[in-house]
Amino acid sequence: MTTPIDIGGGRQLFIDHRFIDRSRGVRLRMNPPQQHAEPVLVPDRPWESNGIGAYNTVLLEADGRFRMWYDAGVKGGLPSEGARRLGYAESEDGRHWHKPSLGLIPFQGSTDNNLVAPLHERQSLQGATVFRDDAAPEAERYKLWTKFLPTKAEQEAGARAGLWGMHSTDGLHWNYYPNQPNPEGSCDTQNMVFWDERLHCYVGYTRVRATQHLDEAAEAEGRKRYRSVGRVTSADFRTWSDVEIVFEADPADLSMPVPEQADNNTANIDYYTSCAMKYEGAEDVYLMLPSAYYHWGEGQYPATMDVQLLTSRDGISWDRAGDREPFLRLGPDGSSTSGMIFANPWLLPMGDELWLYYAGTPRTHGALPAGSSEADFARRTGIFCASLRRDGFLSADAGSAGGELTTPLLTFTGDSLRLNCDGSAGGWLQVEVLDAQDQPVTGYTLSEADDLRGNGVDKQVTWQGRADLGDLSGRAIRLHFVMRSMKLFAFQFVGQAGIRPT
Repeated sequence: MTTPIDIGGGRQLFIDHRFIDRSRGVRLRMNPPQQHAEPVLVPDRPWESNGIGAYNTVLLEADGRFRMWYDAGVKGGLPSEGARRLGYAESEDGRHWHKPSLGLIPFQGSTDNNLVAPLHERQSLQGATVFRDDAAPEAERYKLWTKFLPTKAEQEAGARAGLWGMHSTDGLHWNYYPNQPNPEGSCDTQNMVFWDERLHCYVGYTRVRATQHLDEAAEAEGRKRYRSVGRVTSADFRTWSDVEIVFEADPADLSMPVPEQADNNTANIDYYTSCAMKYEGAEDVYLMLPSAYYHWGEGQYPATMDVQLLTSRDGISWDRAGDREPFLRLGPDGSSTSGMIFANPWLLPMGDELWLYYAGTPRTHGALPAGSSEADFARRTGIFCASLRRDGFLSADAGSAGGELTTPLLTFTGDSLRLNCDGSAGGWLQVEVLDAQDQPVTGYTLSEADDLRGNGVDKQVTWQGRADLGDLSGRAIRLHFVMRSMKLFAFQFVGQAGIRPT
């Protein structure tokens, strides 16, 4: 007998075919979020005169506060010196944000601002990924990673640019870790880092510079290079593994049809950021929301970016969702999200929804259009919010003709089965339990299954009005879903104490 998958009482998402052993009339479908057109944060301070950049972080604290660390740009003195800083904002509802005067970091002779890093005015950093590390000592409760640029004088004294880490007790008062940059190697854009409880280590995703090649001939000739995403791990946030490339443009990307082909040394598409993270709603779900950078023509034309979705069970091997269509789309021509958009960490649970913040700009990655100014584009940058269903990244969908799917063998703990599903008006779903020999289990057969209708993230499955299936806990079983006009996002076995009202 095939070894069953032990799922315990964890929530199981249909992000891939892991829980589809066989099916008829069912397909996996990506479900893009609703993108809200109005920005939640715009540049309106002198230290934001060059706009709000792409690399930002939003956290939801246990006390209900929304906290944002954002990429504030301003023209510096010497090239790149003081060009970008980390601003701070707070909100009670995630929609309306306040930029407090913190009195921490000098800007043009005054600390009357909301800046928290870098610590010296002529240093520069490229936004940051901030995360709360509850397992760390209080002095390191908050950590950040950033592409950091010391001042020219500091570099002449031996300091090096690269990926730097900082720590803080409160997310406001920051200190540099010693022996920076760490880890060594290339970095660019927003580098992601978090504590992975499943692996019991820190996991980081870095943007590897354009060092990958289309093929050996291209490498020998020094042409057709493209960007990629690397992964590193650390037990202590100080000693890191070597970089392993885990995502890059593949042959389907690199051979995509284009209306014109420039004769240059770059591929037609690569991936600018990763926004890779572990999904806190499930034990073995990892998500990547990379910005796809299109540049097939002369001068990197069209030099636009939107956001795709990738999923993984281990954070190393990634599946492309939605046939490579955008998960976050560019806005209407001329809007603040019409040129490039970038997903930002983290996914925030808000009741039955998840909120995802993203940065937008009307400009492209290419040259400015004739007659336009940098300042005009900078004024129209901002941070936006998108919302999606809890667990709703992909779903196993049956259409109006109906369909069914059967899971592989599973073992579970609990005594009640809950589903996250959407049947709208005419949809329905029934669940049958099969034993290890694929035979219906008495008491849980299709003829005894009650139909489940409606739309909810935590709907209880019953058989002739009975929900209890505790007598099957620990036994090898399969779930047989039969449905019509239904989207099935996730399932979970819970104990009586875990039952929540629908």
